[in-house]
Amino acid sequence: MKVAIMTDEIGLNSNVSRVFGRSPYITIIDLENNQIENETTIENPAKFEKGAGNLLADFLVNNGIDAIISGEMGPIAFYILQNAGITVYKASPLNTQKNLNLLNEGKLKEVTTISSGYP
Repeated sequence: MKVAIMTDEIGLNSNVSRVFGRSPYITIIDLENNQIENETTIENPAKFEKGAGNLLADFLVNNGIDAIISGEMGPIAFYILQNAGITVYKASPLNTQKNLNLLNEGKLKEVTTISSGYP
């Protein structure tokens, strides 16, 4: 599974960003049997663009992401991801590694509708 986590800094010890589209970085993790096979952090290519959330959602869809862990997200970006079959998880206010652990334990809340108060 390929997971994208919106982060404030580079690395697994970074805090998860409270926002989606304007997140400074994206940490992409390849998980195999709940083990990290590969980790890459890139700058968010859409963070300074108009419609950053929608552009970032398209970028992640085009890069084969299976799941997202993020803070707040706009409804259009959410629907882009949902329509592409990408699972969206609401980030816990912890660092990236701890959010991955919660994901592996099945303890992160999946966002299924915008009416749940999120995105």
